[in-house]
Amino acid sequence: MEDSRFEEAKLPKKKKLPHQLHWFVDQDYFSNELLGVQAKEVQQYQEVAEKAYQLFVSATNLVIEENSLISFGIPTQYKTLFEYTWNKREDHPYLYGRFDINGVLNGVQGKVIEFNADTCSTLPETLLLQKIHLDQLKGDYASFNYLEESLHLMLGKLKSKLPEDYQPAFLGSSLGYEEDVQNVGMILEAASSQGFHPVYRDLPEVNFSEEGVFVATGDDYMPIDVLFKFFPWDWAINEEPSLMQVLSDIILNEKCIVLNPFYTTLWQNKKFLAFITERFPDNTAIAKTYKDKPFSRDYVSKPVLGRIGENIRIVKTNGQEFRTNGDYGSQDVVYQEYVVNPIDKEDYSYQAGVFMLGHKAVALNYRCSEKEIINDDCEFMAHFIKEV
Repeated sequence: MEDSRFEEAKLPKKKKLPHQLHWFVDQDYFSNELLGVQAKEVQQYQEVAEKAYQLFVSATNLVIEENSLISFGIPTQYKTLFEYTWNKREDHPYLYGRFDINGVLNGVQGKVIEFNADTCSTLPETLLLQKIHLDQLKGDYASFNYLEESLHLMLGKLKSKLPEDYQPAFLGSSLGYEEDVQNVGMILEAASSQGFHPVYRDLPEVNFSEEGVFVATGDDYMPIDVLFKFFPWDWAINEEPSLMQVLSDIILNEKCIVLNPFYTTLWQNKKFLAFITERFPDNTAIAKTYKDKPFSRDYVSKPVLGRIGENIRIVKTNGQEFRTNGDYGSQDVVYQEYVVNPIDKEDYSYQAGVFMLGHKAVALNYRCSEKEIINDDCEFMAHFIKEV
C-alpha cells in the first residue's frame, strides 16, 4: 500500500486517556498512524459483510431444517434451546459481532474469513481510540464508525420490551481477564445510557439457579434481567456442562435474556463456513472453506473453535509456510482459500474488522502486524475516510 494512505496521530499521555484504554496502552498495542480508506472501499466492506450476514441467516435455517446441529458440536439436548432463541430473535436479539475481512485495500475482492460472533472484542479501541485519533487530523475527516449509536439503538429496543415500572438489571460477566473486563464495560456503559441498571461480576461471583440469574448485593440478591456474557457458549458446553444446563433452563423459562444468544455458537464454529461453501458455492462474500483439503493453491488451516489467531497455518505453493502456536492444536481444522491481506512498504499486513449490529454493518477497524498471521501480537490502527 502507498505511503500516502497514512497520517500521523500521536497518542495522548496515559493520564489524559479514558481509563478504559489504560490497559491497552501498557500492551504497546496502539499504532501512532491512521489509515486512509476510500469511500468506495468502505462501501465494499459494508456490502461484503451484509451479504455474509444474510448467508449466515439462510444457512442457519438450513441447519435447523436438516436437523444437523450435532455435526457442529451442539449436543442434541440443546436443540430446543437453539431453535427457541433462533425463532424468537426479536426477544433474543443478536447484539453485535465482527466479521474479519481480508483484501479490499490491495484491490483483491474482499472476503470474510471468519465471524467473531459470540464473544467479540475490540470495543474500547473502536469506540474510544478511533475518535481520539480522528480528532487529531487537520480538516473535517470522518470514519465509518456508528458503533456507539447503534449499540444504544439496539439496547434501547431491548429495554422497551421489558416492564416499564422498574429499572431492569443488566449484568456483564467474564472470566476476569482484563481485556475482557474492559470490553464488557463498554457494553455496560451503553446499557446504562438506555436506562438499565449496569452491574459487573466475574463469572464465579454470579449465582445461577432454576429461578434465574442473581448477584449478591450486601445481604440480599439482585435478580438479573439481561446477562451479557463474555465467555464462549462452546466453552460452557464442553467445559462447564452444569452451567450450560442451568443457562438453558433459565432462557427457556424466560427468567433472563442472555446475550449474545445461543445460536451464535453455530456462527462461531468454522465448520459452519464450510457448510456455507458447500450449500452456497457461488457466494463471493465468504472465503471458500472446506472440511477436507482440496486445494492446489495457497490455503489456510484453522481450528474450528480457535480464537485470537492461535494454531493458524498458511501453506503456499511456493513452499512458504507460516504458523502460530496456541491452545487449540488438538481441535479439528478447516481449510480455507488464502485471501491476500493488504501489505505496506514495511511488510506490515492489515486486516479489517467490520462490526455487525443485527444485519447492518456499522463500524470498521483495522489490526496490523509485521507477521503474516494477525493474532494477539498485533497493533490496532484507527482509520479515516480519504478523498481519492
